[in-house]
Amino acid sequence: MIKKYNDFKEDFLLESLLLESKVEFSKRLMNLFSTMSDNRIKNILLNLSKTGKDLNITQNFFDIGPSKEEITFVQDRRAQQIMGTEPVNFKKTSNVGSHYLTFNKKDDKYVNQAIFNALGFDPDSTSHDVPESNEIGEILSETESKRFPGKFYVLFKWSGGLIALNKNVVVPNDDRYDRIWALARNPIRIGRVVRALLTSAGESFEDKEIEDFVNSYKSSIDIMNDAFLKFDVVEGRDIAYWYSNENYADGGRSTLGNSCMAEVDSSYFDIYVYNPSVCKLVILYSDKGQLVDGKWESNKIKGRALLWTTDQGDIFMDRIYYNYESDVDLFKQYADKNDWWYKRSQDSDSDFTAQKGSQTKDPKYTVSLSKSRFDAYPYVDTLTYIDFDGKKLSNERSGMDVELCSTGGGYDEI
Repeated sequence: MIKKYNDFKEDFLLESLLLESKVEFSKRLMNLFSTMSDNRIKNILLNLSKTGKDLNITQNFFDIGPSKEEITFVQDRRAQQIMGTEPVNFKKTSNVGSHYLTFNKKDDKYVNQAIFNALGFDPDSTSHDVPESNEIGEILSETESKRFPGKFYVLFKWSGGLIALNKNVVVPNDDRYDRIWALARNPIRIGRVVRALLTSAGESFEDKEIEDFVNSYKSSIDIMNDAFLKFDVVEGRDIAYWYSNENYADGGRSTLGNSCMAEVDSSYFDIYVYNPSVCKLVILYSDKGQLVDGKWESNKIKGRALLWTTDQGDIFMDRIYYNYESDVDLFKQYADKNDWWYKRSQDSDSDFTAQKGSQTKDPKYTVSLSKSRFDAYPYVDTLTYIDFDGKKLSNERSGMDVELCSTGGGYDEI
């Protein structure tokens, strides 16, 4: 039977694209793959991206599509126009030591040797200098942790040498990489893409394997979309309640569990509690719960982020505290859905880049408070400066009275 014209056109377009393009998947598509049940097709696709296998193809930037039946890509010619000829440089955004893989040894072997091997990194061939914040470099390779699925590491080349970093703290240093995921995207059915990629890579497959992969992919999309039901926005005393680590789901060595405000007295959060018109808390409930009348209910959370209404007219989602790094993108997608700005890098810096979809900016925010004087204060990550008399919070130091950077409920004079 002759194929329908649209099917023929899709196959021809994708085949011609893959003959001269290199495959790259978006971060959220990679995260989606990591949530899928283990199967051979998924592992081949992940390997194509991570190892950079030469398929003689230019970048086509595959991403999650508008429906669960499709993914999107950028045509080769358009991708080259956006990316140009210069390589994309990346910037390290945090100094926190846990963001790089240590060189600790046990029985004369590196504890992280498996990840070093996956990255093609020989730690004995280089110095172990750690790049400072804002250091510019290049990503040579990446790999996913087998112990913690959804957590990725990259081999980062900078002026001081090579180091293995948590991918979450390395961001593109210009806007080309953001635009490539937002502009001139074409939808195509997921099954056709998988067949074309496997054929181009010289991998054998059965029709049943493709069918099983597509079904698993669509199920993961459903789970991801349903995950938005696990979000809630609370205010007032509920903020103090959900800050307590007694209400955190287990998450090991996470930024949520290790937060310096996880065990303090509830009075520390009065500045949030008594300013509900400008301060709320976005929470992500634990997966252990139930759907009741269309709303997810759980007595534990696995992530939280303050939500500010700024004087500049933006709704701004502050630093995300999480149990699982893969949930950071979910918070950002939820913010995009609600037209909120959010912090691009999950750190405590007051000098920061905000993002909304493909837009970015370096804002100077202020928040007007109805009440500013309390007996105790929390450690405030981003809007860390306060003017008591003017009742203003800001991420800009100038004109402010004190800095809210004490874990003991106090503050530091400026």
